[in-house]
Amino acid sequence: MSTGSESPNRSNGASLGLARRKYSAGLRPLGAEEWSAWIEHDGEGWYVPLGTRDEVAANKQAEDLRRQARQQGWTRLGTRIPREITFTIFWLEAPLACTYSTVFTLPTGGSIAAAAGGRGLRVRAAIVESDVVIRRALVHWMESIPGCTLTGFGSLQELTEAPRRAANVDVVFVSRLEAPSVAEPLPGARQSREAPGPLVFSYGIYPTSDHIFQTFSGVEAGYLLRRRPLAQLCEPLEGAFASGRLLPDETPRAVRRYCQSLFSPGAAGVDASVRSSLTVRERQILACLQRGLHDKEIAMELGISPLTVHTHLKHIFEKLGAHTRTEAVVKYLEK
Repeated sequence: MSTGSESPNRSNGASLGLARRKYSAGLRPLGAEEWSAWIEHDGEGWYVPLGTRDEVAANKQAEDLRRQARQQGWTRLGTRIPREITFTIFWLEAPLACTYSTVFTLPTGGSIAAAAGGRGLRVRAAIVESDVVIRRALVHWMESIPGCTLTGFGSLQELTEAPRRAANVDVVFVSRLEAPSVAEPLPGARQSREAPGPLVFSYGIYPTSDHIFQTFSGVEAGYLLRRRPLAQLCEPLEGAFASGRLLPDETPRAVRRYCQSLFSPGAAGVDASVRSSLTVRERQILACLQRGLHDKEIAMELGISPLTVHTHLKHIFEKLGAHTRTEAVVKYLEK
């Protein structure tokens, strides 16, 4: 089972903020050999692919992009340069369940998903996104998912005011900032027993998968954050198809069955013997991490020193095979 964590692959000579991003393989011409830079301005940061394997050239270009970000801001700069984004679809709220995949704005290549196949997926979808750059990118990438046809809209109002186009939509993906509850009918759409209208699922755009967990840390019902290849991003819907048609009434149940199946015997995850090797203190620290606490806060809560917290975290990472706090928590929760 995949985890929700990403650790940049840095060389010994790479400057701060320069990294090779392993999930760019197959999405960019240079794949995982391409240097990317973390460009941040006014509290907003993204990894930007630099189009080169040469570290010196990458550092120079990264500094130039940082200067442009300071001068222009992301509103203008984002229309001219590609950004790595983590596209996340939320299927359930309790537990919080999502699938996610890495894609890029301003895509340069064709479809990379066809070879993976789409097992029975024949979904007519719409994406609602006000940012035209993001919307065009999502349409491009989702249309490369086998069995998925996609239409882009700038707002929910635009979609509901186009009844003929909406009539040909099974599922609507709406930004989490604007969406109603997941797996509910589209507000304002014409509905009947024969044509109940499209279902709405929310999505989010994040700089990395770590940001998903950081945004929702402390969810009481637990998490299921699952990285999937782009071709399988919508696989939770597959169980809701019959005779090649999506069944709206069956969709929420199919999504829950999908999530439950990941925890069934034989499902991938951290081995039970590994999980049982965690000490009581290590489990307490994992519970604090799940709530989003930092080292000093964990130390105060447990009555130990920050150095002791750091030592326990090192042991937790070694036992779970994790590299970051996010990955440790997600692996621990995958049971």
